[in-house]
Amino acid sequence: MLSIMETRESSNTAQPPPTPAEAEAALGDVEQARASISDIRTPLWYFLAVGAWIAPVGPLMSLVPDLPLGPAIFLGGLAVWAAGLAGIVHLVVKRMRVLAWLTPRQMLPLAVIMLPVLVAYIVLEGVLDLSWATNALTVAVGVGIIVFGIHHRFRGGTAS
Repeated sequence: MLSIMETRESSNTAQPPPTPAEAEAALGDVEQARASISDIRTPLWYFLAVGAWIAPVGPLMSLVPDLPLGPAIFLGGLAVWAAGLAGIVHLVVKRMRVLAWLTPRQMLPLAVIMLPVLVAYIVLEGVLDLSWATNALTVAVGVGIIVFGIHHRFRGGTAS
């Protein structure tokens, strides 16, 4: 559907500028569309799926054998993992009928959750030299995404 300011005519044809009333009506349409999108909440299942998809990556990586099969298994697993993540994102966009990005204010709780996770990882891996910390990192990140999703869905989910 074309707005008041759009036409089906060729762009080579000189068009008079819109009248103030037409411009105001077009801006009203844009504001109405923006308002309807801001009420959309990302479904909780999306965060659960992404968290569950990310969490096992570290532990599964520890199972990859060394040469000669290791790199091939890693690349195959990476392709499957990326396709799965793309499928999750595609499904949520298809169901929501819009790709809505979270605002920096909405992302702040995720930073609050992930900062202690990253500090703990730095301490466990870098300072204490615990080799399992790398495998545990993706589990902690997956759980953090799920916790963030619960918070976002039930506390701060609407876009601003």
